Amino acid sequence: MSTKVPAVSEPAPESGDHTDPIPRSEVPGILWPAFTGPKDSVTLSILGQLLVSQNWPPEMLLRRQLRQLTELVAYAAKTVPFYRDGLASFARPKRPLTMDEWQSLPILRRKDIQEHGAEMVTRRPMKEHSAAVDVQTSGSTGEAVTVKRNAVTGRFFSALTLRDHLAHRRNLSGKVTYIRRMSGASIEAAKEGKPAPWVEGFPSGPMYFRDVHEPLDETLDWILSEDPDYVMSYPTYLRALLRRSAERGVRPGNLRQVVTFGEVVDPEVRKECSEIWGVTLADVYSTQEVGLIAFQCPEHEHYLVQAEGIFVEVLDDDGRPCSPSDVGRVVVTPLHNFSMPLIRYEIGDFAEVGGPCHSRRGLPILNRVLGRSRNMLVTPSGERVWASLTGAGLEPIEPIRQFQVYQDNPAEIELRLVVTRELSSEEEAQARRAMVKATGYEFAVKVVYRDEIPRSAGGKYEDVVCAIGDPP
Repeated sequence: MSTKVPAVSEPAPESGDHTDPIPRSEVPGILWPAFTGPKDSVTLSILGQLLVSQNWPPEMLLRRQLRQLTELVAYAAKTVPFYRDGLASFARPKRPLTMDEWQSLPILRRKDIQEHGAEMVTRRPMKEHSAAVDVQTSGSTGEAVTVKRNAVTGRFFSALTLRDHLAHRRNLSGKVTYIRRMSGASIEAAKEGKPAPWVEGFPSGPMYFRDVHEPLDETLDWILSEDPDYVMSYPTYLRALLRRSAERGVRPGNLRQVVTFGEVVDPEVRKECSEIWGVTLADVYSTQEVGLIAFQCPEHEHYLVQAEGIFVEVLDDDGRPCSPSDVGRVVVTPLHNFSMPLIRYEIGDFAEVGGPCHSRRGLPILNRVLGRSRNMLVTPSGERVWASLTGAGLEPIEPIRQFQVYQDNPAEIELRLVVTRELSSEEEAQARRAMVKATGYEFAVKVVYRDEIPRSAGGKYEDVVCAIGDPP
């Protein structure tokens, strides 16, 4: 009779950061080099290629992207009803697409997916990509969409996420507290305190979940009790946690870094994270529909586009590529989603193009992600302007606990406030001056008091909401 020897897992490091992790080995007695299992081997194989290609010059990355895009477009033209007529000439390409040809393809918008989603699914799915599953956006813009993804897109997402962890030299055996909108079975798992591993391919520490709609003080107490290595949440929720932490004079003692996602990061939140919790903030730019778009560079605050998984364009009002330092509309194409190709999909965000990364990576750079057109205010002349409320002068007004700007009239903005008491006339005047500073325009400001300013159904919160229609 034989006794089965359990697979070997790397022990947690005795001290210091787990910055040189060893993959998980599934063969008894083999610690290093790891002998990985089938699932991990796929992810780690992709990761190994990513760690090489991230140092390629931009022109080499672009050539590989265009070759992959050619394959995707040809497949869509042959098997997807929505694309069959418009892409017919690309069904059997004899050579890779050129940039001119690529830029001649039509832009896909959210409304197209809403109205023609069923026609955008391939009629000849490839069995090697596994069955497709539905992924639905939270609909925080009022335009929820459903797309299909599969196991192949999931493997790429895992490998790209691993590259983010390794780039930031995270302790993969550490503990994570993850705060976001939960739904279905995940709500019960969060309530029961069931952890899950947060890293694929490597020995992983536990990740504990909590719904973002739980009371703030209870969530802060939970974080203090768990004392994690990493906190992951929306930037606006992090800001609320930081300020409550400062008010109570408490902070997590074991924290190494905060990771944010799902919303635009205001520079003031980065500053408060450093001052109150003593750690850095690393942001991830992603969407439900397309997955990981970019993650923050470890050495800078700009974003590294994940070019091996997604083709990102930033276009001006005339549909031309923006130059470095210019702001434009973000248009993306996932390179490997053959279940439901999203070709030149305008996701509704605006971003600023960056120049070369000083860390010598060849990946494209976004200096900033600025949010959606619904986060831009409209002046009476029809001009759209960005507004950054954090740091504009509302925070020093002592009674203010939460704020939001809402606009449905070009001549006026509504400043919604949650306060401990109504503002004095001087405090209201200070708040109005803050609005001029934040917007660069002298809107009429109507101050409205609220008991609370709720998050969206998706758990997100927006400082600025403009209900005036998007520009054509």
